[in-house]
Amino acid sequence: MKTNLLVINTLVYQNQLKAGVAQANLLKPLHELGVSNVEIRREFIRDFATELPDIAHAATRYGIRLFYSVPSYVYEDGRLMAERLEGFYREAQEMGCGFVKLNIGDYETVTAEDIKTISTLCEKYSISQTIENDQTPENGCSKKIKSFLESVGALGGNITLTFDVGNWFWTSEDPFEAARLLKEYVTYIHIKDVLQGTPPTAAYLGEGDLHWEAILRELPANVPVALEYPCDGCLPDEIQKLLEADI
Repeated sequence: MKTNLLVINTLVYQNQLKAGVAQANLLKPLHELGVSNVEIRREFIRDFATELPDIAHAATRYGIRLFYSVPSYVYEDGRLMAERLEGFYREAQEMGCGFVKLNIGDYETVTAEDIKTISTLCEKYSISQTIENDQTPENGCSKKIKSFLESVGALGGNITLTFDVGNWFWTSEDPFEAARLLKEYVTYIHIKDVLQGTPPTAAYLGEGDLHWEAILRELPANVPVALEYPCDGCLPDEIQKLLEADI
């Protein structure tokens, strides 16, 4: 895999994040590992007033392109959460980040007004919006995701898919079938290996039950691929495995 497509989600430093280390302080060591793309996780930002500008400053200093992972929803109770979306986009813009990832949430119908609102906000804040298959039946169902993205596209919208290779094990779907069904929408990939079980558990690459390299070959080439699982002590090794992957 090309080095410029490698993204590191800050979850790789889970122990440090839980200990209170600010994500801005993780950009220097990642830069020293040769990483030029980093995904910031909103749930680990404690003080938005100070951390967002600190992240922006560090990203500029080290030449890092940012992605923004937001554990929230585009829709709730069938309604587009426009005001909340704008808040997330504003945060991303403050960091100098142009990519925001959310989940679909509870939607009934995508309306032309919804798409107009999202498109206007994305243009205002220079945002590319993606949704992800998470580990829940509500947001990790391939048929629901396809239906949503088809509806968005039919109305002229431009929401794409962050395809998490491992999360399909949590929703009891075949990741190969999901990849074939959804690949036309994929602009970003999350990668981890997974040990099957009840529940499944994330594993280091090559140490689980997921044929992750073969799945990646089913998906579009030349899109960013993010390592997204705790691996504080062996991150250089996990990076090397991904860069050497036959994809």
